[in-house]
Amino acid sequence: MRSTSRRPGGALPARARAALRARRDDLRRLRLAARTRRTRPDLPEVPLPDVPPRRPIRVAVLLDTFSELAFRYEWHQVTFGPDDWREVLETDPPDLLFVESAWQGNGGRWRLHLTADGAPSAELRALVSWCRHRGIPTVFWNKEDPPGYVRFVATARLFDQVFTVDADRIPAYRADLGHDRVDLLPFAAQPRLHNPVRRGRARELDVAFAGTWFADKHDDRRRQLDYLLGAARDGGLHIWSRMETGDARYRFPARFRRYVVGSLPYERMLAAYTAYKVFLNVNSVTTSKTMCSRRLFELSAAQTAVVTAPAESIEPFFGDTVEVAGDADEARLALDLLLRHPEHRERLALRAHRRVHDEHLYGHRVEHVLRSVGVTAPAATADAATVSVVVPTMRPDRLAEVLRTVGAQTHRHVQLVLVLHGHDAPADLGRQARDAGIDDLVVRPAARDLTLGACMNLGVAASDGDLVAKVDDDNHYGRHYLSDLVRARDFSGADVAGKWAHLVHLESTGATLLRFAGHEHRFTDLVQGGTLLLRRDLAADLGFDDLPRRVDTTFLARVRRSGGTVYSADRFNFVSVRRADTGTHTWPIPEKELMARSSRLLFYGDPLTHSEA
Repeated sequence: MRSTSRRPGGALPARARAALRARRDDLRRLRLAARTRRTRPDLPEVPLPDVPPRRPIRVAVLLDTFSELAFRYEWHQVTFGPDDWREVLETDPPDLLFVESAWQGNGGRWRLHLTADGAPSAELRALVSWCRHRGIPTVFWNKEDPPGYVRFVATARLFDQVFTVDADRIPAYRADLGHDRVDLLPFAAQPRLHNPVRRGRARELDVAFAGTWFADKHDDRRRQLDYLLGAARDGGLHIWSRMETGDARYRFPARFRRYVVGSLPYERMLAAYTAYKVFLNVNSVTTSKTMCSRRLFELSAAQTAVVTAPAESIEPFFGDTVEVAGDADEARLALDLLLRHPEHRERLALRAHRRVHDEHLYGHRVEHVLRSVGVTAPAATADAATVSVVVPTMRPDRLAEVLRTVGAQTHRHVQLVLVLHGHDAPADLGRQARDAGIDDLVVRPAARDLTLGACMNLGVAASDGDLVAKVDDDNHYGRHYLSDLVRARDFSGADVAGKWAHLVHLESTGATLLRFAGHEHRFTDLVQGGTLLLRRDLAADLGFDDLPRRVDTTFLARVRRSGGTVYSADRFNFVSVRRADTGTHTWPIPEKELMARSSRLLFYGDPLTHSEA
């Protein structure tokens, strides 16, 4: 047998050590590939929410499947075919006709009517003409630009208003159509579908890509996908292929085929979004500042971290909230950071989620469409909800901090209801509130002998917001606390939202704990008592028990008995602060016992900066 020469002391030469490391790495990759090859994750089918749309208008639509699902929660959609559109629409005329650059259209009923030679078809022309003669605005959205411009521009000529996903196409449309009723309408996310609610496997899997390999077109996309997939092979990669068993032009090459675990219908893909720690993304169009893949919006809304290949649209839409990798080395580094450091990954994903909710939901897109054609339809959105923040307090020295906390909230419509428990309001309380940025202040006195539950009922009765938030005067609430929680209650559909996974800071030792770490983005039985958020009418109907403590626990039990649901959002932007004198708390648990109960010690020191995200 050939021996390997060693240096004095038994050490292998550097070249031999490198060769051994390479062999070990190869063996590790082979073992991982074998495991990947055997494992197809079992992902549940996410039921599509059966909830009313946000706007009370009736819109006739001609859409492909993904768009039909995305828009259905924004307005009452009416679908039809080329053979029955007149019968359907004459019975109950719509407020608007909305047509996209559809390949199939309404379940395949309009296949080739917009894409075949000679399109648009006679049936589509008749439909648009019928609407125009009845004063019904008509809108066309080309989601296939820029490559689909030539194919669909003739169809666009029929419509009153035209939208495109590519701002660079707008001058061409205006020149070809002879009018300026052309505007931008990018892709977006639908929070009813694309959200971080965890179903089945929750961030147990590592890295995924979902899509198609194009062997004969989209050269830049293919090059980008090649280095992204290559970098992810050591990271538990799964590829969900749309067309793996079909045309060879769309089949992944041999070097990646062992990572292909199958295909997924869209309802299961929604579960995949929250099952993986990281998704990979590529864009077929890389030079447009506004044409960005639909999936990138959806993943960010689901609070899933993304590593994407470069495109000019990434920074305008997402800033620095997604990782951009221009080659294999950058992709490996980005994946290593995201997979090794969940704190970094989850903060980045939350910031991307928030950015999408701020600007890039289908609700934002619909508002733009309706304004463009002069249709008014107020929407019941999360950001439009008014929130009454109810704060019972028996500590006058905490009032300034309460005002600062509530005044700093980014949610736009906030009322502060102070229940002064056994003490009077300062004479200049109104001025202090205005200085803190609070325009709507309600103050209710409460006798010292009233219980916490009775004080909460006083506060709820004095509120007039759509929602009520129970806030404690001694906890820390970050500036995004309310806006994030209001949105979580909305996209989850829960009756009560709060935080069961949360930080606890012990003032006596400076220790900061994470409690109930596995209970983020889940339906639960309980949430921390200082984080309750629910409809005001529900809070008034159920009422809080006339008790000095355990008020939140008994209230949540009543919610569940009445058939209601409780949702625990993320752990960020809230800290439960435990003072050294535990007897001053309504729950006087000893600190050692608190640390031993479903808690993990994170660090010693100031928790406020750490809690913000």
